[in-house]
Amino acid sequence: MKLTRFTLISVLVAVSVADVFNPDPSQFPDWGKYEKFNPDHYVQLKRLDSPSLSPDKSKVVYSQYQYNKDDDSSGKNLRVFDLQSGYESVVDLTEYKYKLSDSSPVWVDSNTIAFTAVRGSPESNIFTVSTVDKKISQITNFTNGVYDIIYSKKASMFAFISKVYKGMDLEQSSAERMRIADLPSSGIVFDKLFVRRWNEWILKDRYQLFTIKASNNNGVLKTSGEPVNIVAKYSGEWGLEPDFYQFSPDGKRILFSAKIQGKEEAWQTDAGIFEAPVDGSSEPVRLNSNFNGAGSNPIYSPDGKSIVWLQMATRGYEADQNQVILYDIVSKKQTRLIPNWDRSPSTIDFSEDSLKLFMQVPYEKDVALFELIISNNTINRLTKDGTATFVSQIDNDSMLISVNTLQHPTALFTLKKSSSGDYQPKQITFENKKALDKFWFSKTETFWFTGALDEPVQAMLLYPHGFDPNCKYPVFYLIHGGPQASWNDGWSWRWNPNLYANQGFLVVIVNFHGGDAYGQAFTDSIRYNSGSYPYEDLMKGLDVLIHNAPFVDENNVVGVGASYGGYMINWLNGQTDRFKAFVNHNGVFNSIGTYYMTDELYFDEFGSGIPWVPADREIFEKYNPERYVANWKTPTLIIHSENDYRIPISEGLSAFTVLQRKGIDSKYLYFPDEDHWINTPHNVLKWISEILDWTGTYTNTTVWSLE
Repeated sequence: MKLTRFTLISVLVAVSVADVFNPDPSQFPDWGKYEKFNPDHYVQLKRLDSPSLSPDKSKVVYSQYQYNKDDDSSGKNLRVFDLQSGYESVVDLTEYKYKLSDSSPVWVDSNTIAFTAVRGSPESNIFTVSTVDKKISQITNFTNGVYDIIYSKKASMFAFISKVYKGMDLEQSSAERMRIADLPSSGIVFDKLFVRRWNEWILKDRYQLFTIKASNNNGVLKTSGEPVNIVAKYSGEWGLEPDFYQFSPDGKRILFSAKIQGKEEAWQTDAGIFEAPVDGSSEPVRLNSNFNGAGSNPIYSPDGKSIVWLQMATRGYEADQNQVILYDIVSKKQTRLIPNWDRSPSTIDFSEDSLKLFMQVPYEKDVALFELIISNNTINRLTKDGTATFVSQIDNDSMLISVNTLQHPTALFTLKKSSSGDYQPKQITFENKKALDKFWFSKTETFWFTGALDEPVQAMLLYPHGFDPNCKYPVFYLIHGGPQASWNDGWSWRWNPNLYANQGFLVVIVNFHGGDAYGQAFTDSIRYNSGSYPYEDLMKGLDVLIHNAPFVDENNVVGVGASYGGYMINWLNGQTDRFKAFVNHNGVFNSIGTYYMTDELYFDEFGSGIPWVPADREIFEKYNPERYVANWKTPTLIIHSENDYRIPISEGLSAFTVLQRKGIDSKYLYFPDEDHWINTPHNVLKWISEILDWTGTYTNTTVWSLE
């Protein structure tokens, strides 16, 4: 199937601009009928996760997280409903209670669900619950946590991960952890990178993959024997941490992916696809040793004849294209599917007849589901707007999926093939309907413009609450991170654009060069160009907005960015004075200093090089925000947290030092208990409150504030 190309899109740019910048007033409601959506509402919405279809295709289970601001409590429970009866049949399968976290539901049979929870046990363990009488039974009682369970009826086994020490089982590892905690010295010796990663220090224990026998007698499960470490016999460096795994259809083998350990793991992306017997009797066999890039998402075909996985080919490049590799189990032959397609799937799943793949693919503003017919490499797009995830096939013509958009959090949908051959979505869960019906959310508008390299660039626009095309509105110019990522039409529990639109801002997002939803060449273009093409796109996009939209207040534009977006805020502060204020969340200040402090070196090494190599040093210096601090003049809110090991806190402190020393109006919001993201609800409220206060003050906009 020939898909949309830039050359086809470009002819639509003028039409798109006209529609977005001259909206039909009739699309906007009577504003008196709708409340403003604010952070209090936002953090208390319910979050649906881990949906799963029963083996007989009759029921759906999922976990649901809730937060109550009044008493600062949260928890997660399981819910189930009958697929034919619909959402009206939904019931709480486990009770919602403060601090309970019932997670990872998997079907053992069509009336029994296994899940992980603590529920009074020493650590996270395996429990079951009956859909008939809601009876809960504890299946394991380990003192070492058990996570991310899967179950095989054929094998009569669970598989799970647990963090253990070399040569130790679960109970021994728990005892060893306590022994170390009681030592008089707190000193830790490292002899390789990683020393720390994301938000934790990398100690001697690792997540290993285990299986355990579990017989099922009419829904009553009983484990036998001890858990078997599937990777214990791996002959490479110890510490392999499986992160995606699946039992074979016959229950005899298990498939998993894992990053290769060793002295170079901080600057290499090599991740293996492995297969091993479920009893751990022999060493895992690597299937993709012919690649040096990251392999991921390995799955068996239901007929047991093939394995498919996603494979990056370029050494050290974490944003390389995910190739789709089909592996014949008997012949051991690898075949690359859709070799001429320039998009990069995020996930893949087999159809039940083993003839097709369902792929989740970032595609322009959406994350869409595509169908790949294996026999002829034909691709068909199945979903339209929003961010869609495949859950399970219901029958040959329908499937269960989850969808979220900028207008609503994740909900479950059926996707059914119509008589015309198109797939039609139908929403089947409505956890937040009552809450959301009180609010108005701008639909996701888009416009295209000619950006860097004379290539089309897409932007998204959200109108503010109370929008009147005859008035002017401040612009909340939201800059995405990555940078090899794109902002999608999807709900975010971190940066939620409609939250700011509801506070009176015109929210604009440019998917600049480097993004992952516009072809691999578009992604690759940011290499050695961190401060050039994205900056050019952002400036040209702002020009198009100001010159075409009569409702834009060009004197009240605020720039807001996180991670790479925070780097771009620092870069903008040294390059332009067209912004009224900035918000920099966890952004790079000194590109060279960050290299020496960050965790995953392959980000910087592939994007810019190694700073002690003279030619690479020039690239680092060329796009280093620190070089241009003499030009800084724009008021800036800096946000940086203690446990961010991707972009260490020194970067935020350095930027704040410059702002204060130069006498530029500035604030620094510090969280001692957060990382690259703000995760806890009460901190999220404080975080959003400070962002709104800062941007509202500088644009003279009345915004929500934390009580």
